[in-house]
Amino acid sequence: MATITPELEKTHLGRRNFLVKAAGGLSLGFFLPEISKIAEAQASTAVPGQVNVWLKIGTDESVTLAIGASEMGQGSFSGLAQILAEELMVSYSKVVTVQGSPSLAAVQPVGASLNTVGSGITRNNFWKLRDAGAAAREMLVTAAMNKNGDPTRQNYTVALGVVKHASGKSWTYGTLADAASLLTPPTSPPLVPDSQFQLIGKTQARFDIPSKTDGSAQYGLDVRVPGMLYAVVKHGPSFGATLTGTPVAPHGYQVVPLKVISGTGRGTEVTGAVNAVAVVGPNTWDTWQAANQLRVSWNTAPGASGWNNAKFISDGQALLTTATPYTAGAANGPGTLFTVEGHAATVNTALAGAAKTVDAQYTLPYVAHATMEVLNCTVSYVANVSCEIWAPTQSAKSVLSLAVAIMGLPAAQITVHTTYLGGGLGRKAEVDFVSQAIQVAMAVGKPVKLMWPREQDFTRDQYRPMAVVHGSAGIDAGGNIVGWAYRNVSPSILGQRGVPLGPSGDSQGIEGAQALPYNIGTRLTEWVSHPSPIPVGFWRSVGASINTFCVESLMDELAALANQDPYTFRRSKLMNPRWIAVLDAAASLGNWTQAPPSGHYRGIAIGTAFNTIVAEVVEISSVSATSLKVNRVSLAIDLYLPVNPGQIEAQMAGGVVHGMNAALYGQQTFVNGAAQAKNFNKSRMIRMGEMPQVAVTIVPGPVVADRTVNIGGAGELGVPTFAPALANAYFKATGKRHRSLPFFPGATMGDL
Repeated sequence: MATITPELEKTHLGRRNFLVKAAGGLSLGFFLPEISKIAEAQASTAVPGQVNVWLKIGTDESVTLAIGASEMGQGSFSGLAQILAEELMVSYSKVVTVQGSPSLAAVQPVGASLNTVGSGITRNNFWKLRDAGAAAREMLVTAAMNKNGDPTRQNYTVALGVVKHASGKSWTYGTLADAASLLTPPTSPPLVPDSQFQLIGKTQARFDIPSKTDGSAQYGLDVRVPGMLYAVVKHGPSFGATLTGTPVAPHGYQVVPLKVISGTGRGTEVTGAVNAVAVVGPNTWDTWQAANQLRVSWNTAPGASGWNNAKFISDGQALLTTATPYTAGAANGPGTLFTVEGHAATVNTALAGAAKTVDAQYTLPYVAHATMEVLNCTVSYVANVSCEIWAPTQSAKSVLSLAVAIMGLPAAQITVHTTYLGGGLGRKAEVDFVSQAIQVAMAVGKPVKLMWPREQDFTRDQYRPMAVVHGSAGIDAGGNIVGWAYRNVSPSILGQRGVPLGPSGDSQGIEGAQALPYNIGTRLTEWVSHPSPIPVGFWRSVGASINTFCVESLMDELAALANQDPYTFRRSKLMNPRWIAVLDAAASLGNWTQAPPSGHYRGIAIGTAFNTIVAEVVEISSVSATSLKVNRVSLAIDLYLPVNPGQIEAQMAGGVVHGMNAALYGQQTFVNGAAQAKNFNKSRMIRMGEMPQVAVTIVPGPVVADRTVNIGGAGELGVPTFAPALANAYFKATGKRHRSLPFFPGATMGDL
């Protein structure tokens, strides 16, 4: 989703983009665009001249890259180091990555934060990091030229951090760093030619893996501060519930009421409402038990009796035919119809003249994030003096802004430490749990680690939106698609965050459904904001996980209607050569043209998100009314310019697991506003023995990359195409269409 805007892409590395001259070597600060899904809906929040990633080359030959992004298992730190090492012409193992801290300053200090969202860390920063590494390299070469007295650049070569002159003289980066720090950075440094890449496009080991395997990595839950207390959150039993009065604390414990802080409220969670309490005690276990036993009285939200799954679906179905069209300058709240592309009248005419038509309704449920590490945050607050925060967050800058707003301290007196994340998936881009930890620390006057038990994590999530989608399409006698009408009704993620919606509505509502490169005749794409008040948020691949299921299911239905092979039908309709190449690669990898083993069935799907194209072939067997076996997933991906192929393959395999869990079992249901699945026993995940064989092929990048072409992301792309490929395989096996997810909504993990 997020892309570098033309204005940012044209920003050159001028003197304002660098902070030069640091003690003991060369220190360069360079601007990387800070783009989030929310900011993208308005405009980039980046300001030319900001400094939010730093490179330091020390006189001791060290190369340090401070990064404000979050490492949550996607390998971003290693990928950025790989890009930098390529241009700096140093060994990849030489680069040390350091977690940066956020800042609110216009010109930010070392390693200030980047939002870690939208599969965007590598793709948004690829060219800027290359420019910065090349600039540093050329400054070091210039320092060598000045020292040697020969100003002819062609007489110097660089390899593994050493500048060498044609005469045989050489200088290491460390010996040149001080002199280089006095130079003016070049504005257009030459980049390493693509044909000479030593690191980019080649698999490299990740820096974070050793510490994660030997137990030394520090996650949020690992943080310990001297004199620390432990807090466990307990929310109201249903969304919108508010505290009637502070309950009596058990002996040896404290109870702190928690209110919704401005900027963290979603759906029913209204700013200022007291919607939770924290029980504070000497350790996590005993405090957790005390919270479970605490008797709390709550006020039920008005209207909560109508917040049920059946009502959400029926409201969505009603809005498939009745919705108020968008009006410029109006409020355009829930129930508004946004026309993204096309015109209803022309599509209706095309469909009326079609030889055959498909008319289908698809439904998808709310889905929890269920990250392995539950929400947690540690805060050490000294009243009116200072504050330190340790958080597994995807949005460190938002944490800092929040802390300033709550405590009233200057940003300079607040330190935010970003720990490793035991999974983020979009949930840890939110800061509601951080706001609660700050409130508790301020109330008790001691360092506090706040934790959400798993039951709170499941029942008070900001879920992937539910959706009701209607698709109609028609073909002529030759199997050509003559008309396509598509309407998605789903709650607005951006709307719940106060972002004004333009004529096209919420980008998450239409991601993966608009500008399709299929020849589908006259088309109409619409999105309607659903009125459900259940909080929704960003979830791995977000809107693409909804729309790709519906679009590719509808394409499969059209193929069956035309009595054509699903792969060849899609291929004949695609108008983009990159899409065709990806579809062909997946079909080849999945042996599509060869008959599957007896009792096995295959489905295929293709889609896009975050500038990346992915196709999957899913092979299944042992299909019954309550289960099926996924034997093999064959996935092809085109990111335009792959940086670390091994890591891309790992991300695709992880995405397949995530998509498989959601497609087969994932859902959160509600009764009177109360979430019903409270733990993994009611939210089934695949077991180790159920893991399919996953094969991945990466479409090679161009011989010479064009920096005007958007690079794709990898972190979320294994998810969207799995569900439709699975559904299409299921149709092959049973002759029945599965238009509703999950496949097996009643499945449980059994006794745990």
